Amino acid sequence: MAARSKPRLLLALALPPVIATYGIHRGLQTLEQRYPPQPPEQTSSIALRTPQDPSTQQCPHVDIFAARVPLKALQNRVQQAQGNANNANNNSNPTVQDLTTAWAQTFLGSRVFRAEACAIGLFRGAGLNPGDLGDTPAKFSPDAARDNAPRVLANGVAVVVRAPAEDDTNGLLVRWSVPDGPRRFFEKISTWGYPWRLMSGGRHEMSISEPFGGEEEGEGDGGPFVEVRFSSAHDYEVVASEGNCQKVLPEWGGRLHRGYARFLLDIAVRELEKEV
Repeated sequence: MAARSKPRLLLALALPPVIATYGIHRGLQTLEQRYPPQPPEQTSSIALRTPQDPSTQQCPHVDIFAARVPLKALQNRVQQAQGNANNANNNSNPTVQDLTTAWAQTFLGSRVFRAEACAIGLFRGAGLNPGDLGDTPAKFSPDAARDNAPRVLANGVAVVVRAPAEDDTNGLLVRWSVPDGPRRFFEKISTWGYPWRLMSGGRHEMSISEPFGGEEEGEGDGGPFVEVRFSSAHDYEVVASEGNCQKVLPEWGGRLHRGYARFLLDIAVRELEKEV
């Protein structure tokens, strides 16, 4: 009896992680098919792709994902922010800056990102509060309460590097960083043979394309459209002893990170499409 129960016990212990791993893999596959990577040179700014300190860092990974949404959805978000969404006589024409700001606010204000910001706020002693998500009247401009210092978002998760502007189509750019302690720990053990290292930080960019499509261009109902994008770039310290084979996150870790970025984009797009 004991001999028979042992294989069953092993199967019972092994089955849940196998099922979970397969489920994650299938979920990642679905997101990867829905949001394929975009060419960085054509869909992002040089500032996104440039390390914070080019003299000591490299930026080997730049990931950009995009989705097509009706222009009307972003226009409705702009109207809501201006407090006139129910004004049927409103004929205002939102600017590129308005639309880009609305997309950044939609992304940062999505339920998943907001929950993440609340969790970080709780961990940092700010309570279940997401912090500044660019949804105040000041939006992403410098913080007047801090002597016009760059605005800090989501309880310190990110700092605004470039706010949306009418003369800049690259949208919102924010930077984030990994504490020195964990980074240096992985750098230390990598010198002992550990195959991977932790990034120093990076940047995120939220931008939109020019409007396109419409019935006159054969796109059918729902047009015109815009392409909304979420971009991510990671910086790593350059270690001289590693030469041309600089260590970074493992491929499976990178895939999970890209999958989470796609998931955040998917949630924000779904919430935005409800505006139409």
